[in-house]
Amino acid sequence: MFIGHIMKQFSGWSGIPYTSTITVVGLVFGMLTEKYGMGRLGKAILAYSNITPHTLLLIFLPALIFESAFNSDWHIFKVELGQILVLAGPMLLVGTFLSALMMTYIFGYTGKFTWEASLMYGSIISATDPVAVVALLKELGASKRLATMIEGESLMNDGTAMVVFLVLIDIVQGAPFKASTVAI
Repeated sequence: MFIGHIMKQFSGWSGIPYTSTITVVGLVFGMLTEKYGMGRLGKAILAYSNITPHTLLLIFLPALIFESAFNSDWHIFKVELGQILVLAGPMLLVGTFLSALMMTYIFGYTGKFTWEASLMYGSIISATDPVAVVALLKELGASKRLATMIEGESLMNDGTAMVVFLVLIDIVQGAPFKASTVAI
């Protein structure tokens, strides 16, 4: 917390975004731990770096989703719901498809990296994480309406991306595809 506070002061003084400074500090600590050990701090860093992704998600994801939903203004969310649903639904599918096209035709991943795998990759990276964006918008004094729309889109987007990913996994595994099953 102390290092985070120092970096917050540094980012205010230097004009470099806080998320960038804290990322650089984390990388430096990781490299120093690998090279010099760094005693108790190094052991703590190594312990945290060995946490499984599932544990990390189970610890932090509910709190992040709750914080995002709790801080959203319901009245603004209700007004922006149409745009949020367009961004989180059809635009996520467009992003998934364009990402798959990029992986297949621009980067040329073929062979074992099939079209279905490209679509699954696209569904994974199409889910947005607006935490840094919303923090930056608050620092810049952007409108509450824009921040609420971005946070609302992210809340809906994550669920849509998960459904698309699970449907694609079923298709890859050979399960019969029915639109009615997806809708449920």
